[in-house]
Amino acid sequence: MKRTYLPLLLGAALLLSGCGSRDEARFDAFSEELRSRGDVVMTAEVRAEQEDNTCTFTLRYAESTDGGCIVEVVEPELIRGVKARMNADGTKLVYDSVAVDTGDDGGTGLSPMGALPLLVRAMRQGSVDSVWKEGGELAVKLVPEDDVDVTVLFDGEMKPTCAEIAHKGKAVLFIEISDFS
Repeated sequence: MKRTYLPLLLGAALLLSGCGSRDEARFDAFSEELRSRGDVVMTAEVRAEQEDNTCTFTLRYAESTDGGCIVEVVEPELIRGVKARMNADGTKLVYDSVAVDTGDDGGTGLSPMGALPLLVRAMRQGSVDSVWKEGGELAVKLVPEDDVDVTVLFDGEMKPTCAEIAHKGKAVLFIEISDFS
């Protein structure tokens, strides 16, 4: 009786592993296409969870012609228009003489203003740790650097809908993407 089920179990395992590799191939195609582009634009709500503080921003991300990117604050209204320009030379906050305090990063080195550039970098260059289905969406866990992992959910058209950035296994940044192109 046990021998009868063994071929069925092996067949089911092969089918399931085939689905995973198909989904990983879909992500690989998305990542390759993203690497060939220099025009990624998105708007997202970024929430930073810290031990004693939570802050939420709506940010617009756009890649710049110098190979870097610009992250602009859309919300909260008080600091609307503050921009972070990020490129190989570093990061600069820009808006007359305003300085933006986003709170202590809890020693992670991760901040809301850096979340979207990290997300794009992870989708382009991060190592794929695992791929699975979650609520009808494709979920991909990426490792862009030591101690940091980025989990991204994609809709049926392979557009990212949300992401979670974790430091040493603890989620610290949550991203809800409202527009990605």
